Amino acid sequence: MICDLSIIILVKNGGERLKLLMESLEKQNFSGSFEIIAIDSGSEDESIQILEKYNTKIYEIKPEEFHHSRTRNFGAQKSSGEVLVYLTQDALPINNDLLEKLVKPLQNPEVAVSYGRQIANPDSSDVNTFFYSYFYPDERKVLGKQEANNPKKFYIDHIYVSDVCSAIKKDVWEKLRFTDDVPMSEDKDFALKVLKTGYKIVYEPEATVYHSHDYSLRSLFKRRFQDGSAFSNIALEGESGFFGRGLKFVTEEMKFLIRKKQFLGIPYAILYNFIHFLGFFMGKHEKYMPGFIYN
Repeated sequence: MICDLSIIILVKNGGERLKLLMESLEKQNFSGSFEIIAIDSGSEDESIQILEKYNTKIYEIKPEEFHHSRTRNFGAQKSSGEVLVYLTQDALPINNDLLEKLVKPLQNPEVAVSYGRQIANPDSSDVNTFFYSYFYPDERKVLGKQEANNPKKFYIDHIYVSDVCSAIKKDVWEKLRFTDDVPMSEDKDFALKVLKTGYKIVYEPEATVYHSHDYSLRSLFKRRFQDGSAFSNIALEGESGFFGRGLKFVTEEMKFLIRKKQFLGIPYAILYNFIHFLGFFMGKHEKYMPGFIYN
């Protein structure tokens, strides 16, 4: 049966957060119909039982079969909706109108993809709270073909282009698909293909989810190393202005901490940012790095 939306969730040990997400989806005030498709890659907790309570189409794959691009393509292949909504298992809708707000921009025939706003979890650190408020602003943005002329700048400037919370017209996905051999940042790669084809992308800040990660310094380095590696493989042209934009970010973060009188948090924020930028920079130059650095 054809429905309006297919909500696709990649799951592994989703736990209580997954339960909250499913409860929230059940309460959505959406004028159309939707199905929920979950691809589980080896959960050892109660994720499957949670999903079964909510009339979910469940597909199980082996952990080693999981791949950010190919698994998302698999979910889309199993869908019957005219719009694909991708949510991560730890993205928690803030309001009951998330779906309505997220897909509304797609009513414009020129728009192929929309992305929602991510807000740091209420118990998140000041460093994380600022990161998400800085890179996921409350201002609506419309991106066109000109943004794809400088992929490096696009990658750095539009972090909110994310499959944590996104909606894609299925007929556009059928034409472009996620690139099978892109292991990470598949969302940025797909967005660039969309823009180069001539479609527009909308960042819709009224479609909001709680989503953030409080990384340890070690896990932060590994994650940003992966981001840098993906950047070097996807953003092959243009100038990113990486260091200038990084300096602006750090300056604004210091102002934020000072306004909050979190003076003791400033040294940690400086160290956190150093690890952040070091990991990304080294990931960009992965081919020159010994394997022990990122294994």
